[in-house]
Amino acid sequence: MFEIGSPVFATDGRVGTLQYVVLNPHTQEISDLVVKCHRFTGSRVISARYIERVDDDGAIHLSVDRDFVHRARTFDHKEFVAPVEDPVSAQLERSSLYWQDPYGVTSGELPQPITRIHIDRGLNEGDLFIGKGSRVYTALGEGVGTVDHVVVDEYARKLLYLVVRLPGIRRRRVIVAASQVKEWQHDAVVLDLDRDALFALPPFVPQKRDATLARLVHQAIAELGVEIEDLGIFVDKGHVLLRGHSRSQDDRRRIQAAAQSVSGVLGVTNEITTDTELELRAQQRLLADPVASLYPVDIVVKNRIATVIGKVPSQTVQEIILNIVRNTPGILSVLDEISINAQAFAGEPLPVQVAATVHKGMSESFAAAQEP
Repeated sequence: MFEIGSPVFATDGRVGTLQYVVLNPHTQEISDLVVKCHRFTGSRVISARYIERVDDDGAIHLSVDRDFVHRARTFDHKEFVAPVEDPVSAQLERSSLYWQDPYGVTSGELPQPITRIHIDRGLNEGDLFIGKGSRVYTALGEGVGTVDHVVVDEYARKLLYLVVRLPGIRRRRVIVAASQVKEWQHDAVVLDLDRDALFALPPFVPQKRDATLARLVHQAIAELGVEIEDLGIFVDKGHVLLRGHSRSQDDRRRIQAAAQSVSGVLGVTNEITTDTELELRAQQRLLADPVASLYPVDIVVKNRIATVIGKVPSQTVQEIILNIVRNTPGILSVLDEISINAQAFAGEPLPVQVAATVHKGMSESFAAAQEP
């Protein structure tokens, strides 16, 4: 979101505040920003290609220094009214205004139409500017509010939505898609909606900053009172990633539900592990190994510590199994309760993989013994 009034920073410090966004009405692309610089400096037009990033708090960072900004095009907007030469045709123009005495027509003549004229300096021909307070009209020409903010595609720099502030005591704000704009004007927009359709649009709810969301999610999880180790909460544009280790699947589900209940959270990815899940993960890794899969063992995980129980024909097989369990993500340490019993497997042929491993180990030992 480009929030009008947000601070604008050059590479060497703050340079001013965002005053307007400049729009190409045909492509709906944001071509420039109008930055109101510090006192006595005036406003400057900066190409949108110099936007480096927009922070979560709305601050805009440019890829140029302050001297570059001060040497950019000067922006100046003048607006005044003038009598209309052809009153008949003026009645069909939306920009025409009619002035009359507040006590009625006292001059004996009908009110004379006047038209609004603007002169802009610093903009490309055909470009328009939109900012906080830009007027909003319905398709019938009724004034129904003002622009509050604009939402722009971060990469394509195209206008996606307008946040329109409606009139009235509540000053409710609604979200209007760019496709619902019938006509773009200087400092004004005409919607392809009537008044009732506009007021029926969904309200705009300001999205909480990622840092604020992370803090609120942490508070919601803490209020559950469940034990969780190494809790990690990562928030990116309203999407929450949870990491850590809980005692049970039920606790894992409760933690996810608490995160989803926080207002402003758009989605939750739950990567919190449990002892049961780690047992299953280690067993799957053993089954995927051509040697370890031939000698089933039991794995019991408690507080992320795995105990491996079973029988194997050799120390080589034992080490293969223990290394696989040790390297299972989420397991902190391994307790070895594997017994070696070659006689129990005497009637079974030694697997090719194990035989090759044992043969390699014996060859290396023999070679080492032959060294002077």
